Amino acid sequence: MLYGDRGSVISLCLLPKKRNMLDTNKHKQQVPKIVMATVFLKSKTGRSLLDKIGNVPGEPKQYMATTETFQKAISELKQHGFTIEAEGITLSISGLPEQFEQSCGIKMSYEEIQISEPGKTQPGTKLVYRASKPVMQIQGLEDIIEGIVLAIPGVPFEKF
Repeated sequence: MLYGDRGSVISLCLLPKKRNMLDTNKHKQQVPKIVMATVFLKSKTGRSLLDKIGNVPGEPKQYMATTETFQKAISELKQHGFTIEAEGITLSISGLPEQFEQSCGIKMSYEEIQISEPGKTQPGTKLVYRASKPVMQIQGLEDIIEGIVLAIPGVPFEKF
């Protein structure tokens, strides 16, 4: 079960239609221009928060990165052209789909997902990006970044 804005329950149903980046003319106005992602940093304890997606632990300090790791990750991500949107235990970044493809060595596509909210008779749809690898990495940053996972705006903690 996922929760949307204002605590409403959202159920997701992925539709089978997957499109590549070149097939965007039909949905040009709906396809987001910016991709959001969560960056999981290497923790100082060696524990992995990446394994806990959707099940946030009670004691987050054990998943914190060192200050040096944090600062190096921010600097490196900015050098790759990403915008740092938020800082916490993880980093939230944004960038163009092409930046993710070049920096992470993946291919981007998009798919249409169906979002149903209680109290609404008709489910809505939303186009979201998908990466060819569910957990991405930037070559050379493996010592500070555990993984990068695409985020769906408005749908927190989606399992990959």
